[in-house]
Formats: sequence, C-alpha cells, structure tokens
Amino acid sequence: MFTSSEEFHITITHSPASDGWGFVGSVKIAEHECYRTLRVFPTPTEALEATQVVMGDVLGALLAGQEWRTLSDEVGRTPTRADLRLGLTNAFAQQDGDPGRG
Repeated sequence: MFTSSEEFHITITHSPASDGWGFVGSVKIAEHECYRTLRVFPTPTEALEATQVVMGDVLGALLAGQEWRTLSDEVGRTPTRADLRLGLTNAFAQQDGDPGRG
C-alpha cells in the first residue's frame, strides 16, 4: 500500500500491443498503469515518442492553466500583459531609471 512518505515515479514506457501486432505507449504511476495509447505503433521507439508527446502536451496545458489561475488569484482579476510581464526588458529598464536600456 502506498503511503505519503514513500517515493514513487511516473514512468513513460512501451509494451507489445495486446493483439501482438505492434507496440503501445504506456504511462504508469508507480506500478499502476494509468494510460495506454489508443493507437498501435510499428516500433517501440515510435510508441514511446508518441506517448512522450501526449504526456508533455497534457502536463504543459495543466501547468499553464495553473499558472494563469494562480496569477489571476494574486491580482484579483484577469491578468493583463503587464501582469504577465510581456515586454519584460522594457519594464525592468524603466524600474532601474534607465529608459534607454532593454
């Protein structure tokens, strides 16, 4: 049984497809397989690469959404370009009193 003091890993791997024709990608949390690709790939490398892309895209979207929610909570409204620090170099140059820098 998993306890909160134990370490566990998220693993992206591949395995033979259940029908024996090709390979699928798999994501496991500790020993629990939580995701298996719907598509079958001709090689283990292709299955692994496709699974890494899916996992990366999902994590990226979740992280970006969480960052947006955190910033929204901090400023109490929808973040603006200034809140997101778009044009960051100009903002820092003006704070330092050097409008020509950046």
